[in-house]
Amino acid sequence: MNTIGIKSLFSVLLLAIVLVHCKDEPAIPPPNIQPTGKGLYVVNEGTFGMGNASLSFINLEDSTSRTDIDLYKSANNLPLGDIFQSMALINNNAWLIVNNSSKIEVIATKDSKSIATIKGLKSPRYALEVGPGKVYVTDLFANAISIIDANTNTKTGGIKCNGWTEELIMAQNKVWVTNFKSHYLYVINPINDEISDSIKLAYGGSSILSDKAGKIWVLCSGDLAKNKTGGLFCINPINLSIEKQILFKSASFNPIKLKQNKANDTLYYINQGIYAMAKTEPEMPSIAKITQPSGSSFYGLTINANNGNLLVADAVDFVSRGNVFVYSNSGILLKSYKVGIVPGEFMWR
Repeated sequence: MNTIGIKSLFSVLLLAIVLVHCKDEPAIPPPNIQPTGKGLYVVNEGTFGMGNASLSFINLEDSTSRTDIDLYKSANNLPLGDIFQSMALINNNAWLIVNNSSKIEVIATKDSKSIATIKGLKSPRYALEVGPGKVYVTDLFANAISIIDANTNTKTGGIKCNGWTEELIMAQNKVWVTNFKSHYLYVINPINDEISDSIKLAYGGSSILSDKAGKIWVLCSGDLAKNKTGGLFCINPINLSIEKQILFKSASFNPIKLKQNKANDTLYYINQGIYAMAKTEPEMPSIAKITQPSGSSFYGLTINANNGNLLVADAVDFVSRGNVFVYSNSGILLKSYKVGIVPGEFMWR
């Protein structure tokens, strides 16, 4: 047999081996990229100035889901932008608030396809629907809160509010807005879009939430560089009185991301580790419920209302892909997911 014949025979044998091998291997299902089922979105800020923000999804029902996929980029073939700050569900669409890119991307929750881009913003932070089709958006640099028409996806006005406005909630038909560079909590009338009152708390207002008793809890993180201390406050939204306050003793104590459990009796926050505090406690706890592992940077927190598990965003070194750790309520690590760069916020689906 000549050389060509030997090569042909070898090729036929090789093809036969490959075909047999392929037949024996079970089919591998394609990865589930776009979000389905119950789970949560992960807001990956990205590194400042790099334009590498991304959107991840953790499907808690499907172990084949890909948390390392950027949903926005895979659906739109475009990068999301620079510093993905937060996310909100408005008009059944997801609003992706991209801080340093001065925009909000509106996407469909079914497939992450872009619907609109809201422009005319300076450095948006958080969004809240305060009436049918009417949205307030806080801002880092604008010295104002933007008013957005969710039906046309356009900015229609603003509310002058000096400084860095941050998280906001609705309670007692009023909007309550924290200010990260002041001592005040602002109260806004959403009917006439005017600040109706303010409450002096501590410096660095950041997290805010309301509980089942109708009380408002505000975490002021302080500012080490300015030597300003923060505090934790419980406010009666009817008479605007401060019913409880814990003033921090040191400007180096800078807790963030205040959350509460489903039973509404315990507060959680990040201060390197994860701390849990009964609402009846007179002081902040001194021992962490979950110790931050070496090489990690706890940066985001949410609680699974169904089972009480704590999901913690780990920003690692703020330039590498981060993680989401799932801990039981007793502090046992159950699972971890690899996500995008600098995960910091969550939105449940």
